[in-house]
This record gives sequence, C-alpha cells and structure tokens, in this order.
Amino acid sequence: MITARRAAREAALAVLFTADAARLKSADEALALFRENLRDDPEVVVELFGDDDEPAEPEALIERAGKLLRTEGKHWQFVERLVRGVFDHAGAIDDLVQRCSQNWKLKRMNRVDRNILRMAAFELAFEAEVPGRATLNEAIELAKRFGTEDSSKFVNGILDRIAQDLDRV
Repeated sequence: MITARRAAREAALAVLFTADAARLKSADEALALFRENLRDDPEVVVELFGDDDEPAEPEALIERAGKLLRTEGKHWQFVERLVRGVFDHAGAIDDLVQRCSQNWKLKRMNRVDRNILRMAAFELAFEAEVPGRATLNEAIELAKRFGTEDSSKFVNGILDRIAQDLDRV
C-alpha cells in the first residue's frame, strides 16, 4: 500500500503539474484549484492513491484520500509545504535544476519530470530535516509511476548532481 508521505508527494506533484500547465502564478491559486476540483474526483484519486499491486475500489480510495489530505491534517500540511516551497523559491530552484541538468533546458523538459525535479530540489535545498536519500528515492519512484520510460534515469541523474552540489548525499 502507498505510504501517506508518498501520497502527499503525489498530490503535491499533481498540484505543481496543474499549476505549470495552467501557468498559475501563486501557490494559493494552485492549492485551491486542487482542493476544489481534483481531490474528490474519483479518476484523479484512483490515479494518485491507487496501487497497481493492490487494486482497491474507488470509494475506498476516496475515503483514504479524504483522511490523508484533510485540510487540517499533517499530510495536507506537507503537500502545502512542498507546493508553497516550490513557488516561494522558484527562481533559486529553477537555477539549481538548470545548472545541474547538462544539455537540457528547463522549459524543454517534460512537465512531469520538471515538476518532480522542482519538488525534490526544494526538499534537498530547503528541507534539511528530510533525509537526502529519501528525497531522491521518492522522486525516482514518482518518475517511474508518472513519467516516461526514461524519466527515472533522467530524474536520478539530475538529482544526484543536485544532491552532490548541496552536499546532501
């Protein structure tokens, strides 16, 4: 079964992906859009919280998502911290990702990979209490699940450089 922290990271990725696609300018706008339109959508919930190894009924997943992502709950607070952190430090994060992604312009990366990299770079640069190895492992798993066939290798390579650059290995 998917862990609560991974579910929160998946939700944060969905928020960041949507914000990127819609060119939203603020974390508040992105989080509100997710809460109002996506969090209770059965298709989105099954994709975010479903487990390929343990299929579950959409109703059970929606109930679990509601518990994990209650606005006042600690997991929703983690989603908000990730999303707000990426927005608040967007310039520094994009500079860091760009500097460590040899031969790849940020705007040319696919949207899933770009937002996984942003979220993980935020954790590596600004969330010292989160172990660097955990951040890298979680980002690679997100890339495997939501990216292309090559996303996990691409994300791993760039994040490894970022972690080394930040001395978070």
